[in-house]
Amino acid sequence: GFIHSAFAFGHESLIVKSSIDGSKVVPGALISFIQKGLQFVEIEAHVNGDGTETVCDGSFSAVEPHTCNIKSKKRIFDPSAADGLEDHTFGQQEATGDDVSYLRGHSGIVCSCSWHPSKSLLASGSGDATVRFWSSLTKSTRNHDEHVDKKAKTGDDNVVVATVPSKKETVGEGNRPSESMIVALQWNASGTAIVTGSYNGKAYTWAPDGRLLQSFEHHKAPLSAVKWSPSGDKLLTACVDKRAALWNAQTGSAECHFAFHQAPITDIDWKDNTTFAMCSMDRSVSIWSTKDQSNKSNVPKAKLEGHAADINMIRWAPGSDVLASCSDDSLVKLWNPESKSCQDLTQHTREVCAIQWGSRTQLASGSLDATVRIWDTESMKCTNVFTKHLHPVSSIAYSPDRSLLASASHDRMYVWSVKEDTLVKTFRADGGINDLSWDHTGHRLAGGCTNNDICIVDIRS
Repeated sequence: GFIHSAFAFGHESLIVKSSIDGSKVVPGALISFIQKGLQFVEIEAHVNGDGTETVCDGSFSAVEPHTCNIKSKKRIFDPSAADGLEDHTFGQQEATGDDVSYLRGHSGIVCSCSWHPSKSLLASGSGDATVRFWSSLTKSTRNHDEHVDKKAKTGDDNVVVATVPSKKETVGEGNRPSESMIVALQWNASGTAIVTGSYNGKAYTWAPDGRLLQSFEHHKAPLSAVKWSPSGDKLLTACVDKRAALWNAQTGSAECHFAFHQAPITDIDWKDNTTFAMCSMDRSVSIWSTKDQSNKSNVPKAKLEGHAADINMIRWAPGSDVLASCSDDSLVKLWNPESKSCQDLTQHTREVCAIQWGSRTQLASGSLDATVRIWDTESMKCTNVFTKHLHPVSSIAYSPDRSLLASASHDRMYVWSVKEDTLVKTFRADGGINDLSWDHTGHRLAGGCTNNDICIVDIRS
């Protein structure tokens, strides 16, 4: 039956005559495509121009027209209020031209950016398959930075450009990303190397001078996360092919492969040098130990289940056994892996995309409900709610001293005072903001943007 169905689909859709390379298609891609299509059809049918959503229990089909069985309507946004907010000025909190500088040179969207742990050196990864190391970004020259309003060149003293190896690959037409686009990057704790993860499933480590140190090749689909161990001697890679791998960072050899989860892995996080966790779109979290020989048979130390939708991110509390997870089910869960018990933080009304720990008992979360919340995890109470976002929140980042929290919402970044519960600074970029990173002083905040720029906002003024 399967062979007959595949033959019929291949010939009736004429996909057999296309130029698609079947080896690059992730297993289950057609099902995921149809599922997402049905979700978009549902949104189109039920979200109304007046800011309400029709609640109905009618079913959706890929072949039959949808008939609404309307139960009720609920308001999800106020269009007039949103239009007014777009034109709203934030007064003294709005960053001025003197506060902002731009780094230009990438020819593709900037997916990730990260400051060096102790130096004024910024690394960025892009859809153009390059990682760039930007230096000499001091405050005294920020208004006259030679990269502002002009392209950075490979031979420039202030930028080092390293290109991901590829086989006769042509960078995409227009803004179409390269297959080697860099989707994730991270410095090691000592700042001696950076790891990048690419859309083609390969990871690489680089020195700050642009030298390629090591390559890590196992996955056949886009990577979703790459993480150094705290000591920097091991690497974890996670992939949408439902697999993860543990690597020796020095030799590039794989120490273990993990094929436990039943859906794409969305995030990984180290607790210490021997224990780590991974989460998946199969709605579960798994806990692993590098010392556990059962890894070779793909048996985790613990499997944590309880979320009702895809899990987007996991983070260990510093110096603690508590693991936090956030999900499309609008919940943040705090897990005790030993007992497999959890507690829920429940006040978000939409998908929760990002979480970050400010301390052992303070957790921040950002959601598609356009809010950022800060939680006291001892009392399980929400202590702060930041509500001035104009769009869903996609990324959050604490400053090094944990006194400020940055959030990205579409094309605008916000900086909040945790103690004062106030907005400190905001800035509207020329493109959507994909990633946020603080420098080691906590004075500057960088954002990687969809218009190929990196914007840097000085928070001090």
